[in-house]
Amino acid sequence: MPRKTTHAPPPPSRNGRVRGAVGGTPADRLIRAWLDGDRDGFEDLAEEFIAGGRDGVLAAAVRKLSERYEDDAVEDFADDLTEVAEAAEGQRDFNFASLVLLPVVAEGGPPPDPATLARGLAASGAFPPGAEVAFAAGWSTAEAVQALSPCAVRRVLLDVAGGRPSADLPLAPPGGGSDGGIAVLAGAVVFRTEPSEDDADLDPEALDAAEEAQDRERMDAFERWRASLGPEATEGALILPFCTPSALAYEIGAFLDGAGPEGGDVLDEIRDFVETAKGEADGEEVLARLTAREGGVELAVLTRSGRELDRRVFDLGDSGLTGADVSRFLEGSVPIVDGTG
Repeated sequence: MPRKTTHAPPPPSRNGRVRGAVGGTPADRLIRAWLDGDRDGFEDLAEEFIAGGRDGVLAAAVRKLSERYEDDAVEDFADDLTEVAEAAEGQRDFNFASLVLLPVVAEGGPPPDPATLARGLAASGAFPPGAEVAFAAGWSTAEAVQALSPCAVRRVLLDVAGGRPSADLPLAPPGGGSDGGIAVLAGAVVFRTEPSEDDADLDPEALDAAEEAQDRERMDAFERWRASLGPEATEGALILPFCTPSALAYEIGAFLDGAGPEGGDVLDEIRDFVETAKGEADGEEVLARLTAREGGVELAVLTRSGRELDRRVFDLGDSGLTGADVSRFLEGSVPIVDGTG
């Protein structure tokens, strides 16, 4: 599987010029390849420095770029370095491996059992056929992942792929330590042998279309697995889409946008509604039934014997929440009856 970095068009510098990285230092050569849009040259240089553990060169390149370019360009450059670091080819023990993360939002308690989620995700069909999937032994914090240098990202990948604890990415303390409630489970997708070249005769457009279709199928498999998780597996946590380190900030940002002030207000309202209904249950076990409605969800709270305690339609509107988000939110406090949507 070839490495791919996602380069934006070369950005203008603060004085309006596109180029300007001159000199012959390793950092300058790396910057020049990136600004020139020389994808292969940039990846080859970045791989050389990452494999050689030369974080100092990479840090110098980021620093030099920041002196001449806006923050967005510097972030794109750093992300591209991470993209190179989070995949490795041609190692002694494997042909190709990529570092993946499963982020979860564990509000009000520790993250769920990592082994249960790791087994389910590995068997979900979310990864390519022929790949072995290995996971670290426990949770780390999102903050720790985002603080990794490119060389450290590569070392974490090699450690996880080799079944070793990683000194660069220590596990969070048992029962807590997550960054704002966001914990991550590190994993490696490993191909021991070189993939077959059965599709080598297809034209590039057909190959791209086939790859996009496979990616969609795998993401659909992930969504089916995530939707199948019960409260015993999630323990009240929200499971975010799995991603690579370079995409972690995006996934966290997407969650925060969806569960911002409006989303948080709706969830608080739903929690209060359920707790109030529980007070009318006279000690009986309380269940919840969710039904999709245009623009929102209908939530019915009832006892195990079938007595309805209350019912209400919640407008999700611009909150960014979906019915699946509400279902996962409720799973930690009340069982959801079969047939909910």
